[in-house]
Amino acid sequence: MMYRGTVLDGLALILQLCHVKNNDRVKEKVGEDQSSTKLIVRNVAFEAIEKELRQLFSPFGQVKSLRLPTRFGKHRGFAFVEYVTKQETKNALQALSNTNLYVRHLVCFSGKILI
Repeated sequence: MMYRGTVLDGLALILQLCHVKNNDRVKEKVGEDQSSTKLIVRNVAFEAIEKELRQLFSPFGQVKSLRLPTRFGKHRGFAFVEYVTKQETKNALQALSNTNLYVRHLVCFSGKILI
């Protein structure tokens, strides 16, 4: 079998084709806008309630939704915050990167909610 002037066996050809396809996917992803209107907040103190988190995140923009997933009646130590615009999300992310709530350092990062 000939491929780009080189004789390849079947496995080498498959690997070469997979490599080409993966490179195309990487190029597509680099071109996409990676920002999101959603934040994932980890290390949320168990004493914190939704109202306190809303007060913490609302000065940076209009909070579209805020969820504290629960298990057995208590929240699980993380939250999902969604803003209306990407710029509001970016502002909150920059401002809250070194924030403590109930002596716990909040870890915030932008991401898509897959749940």
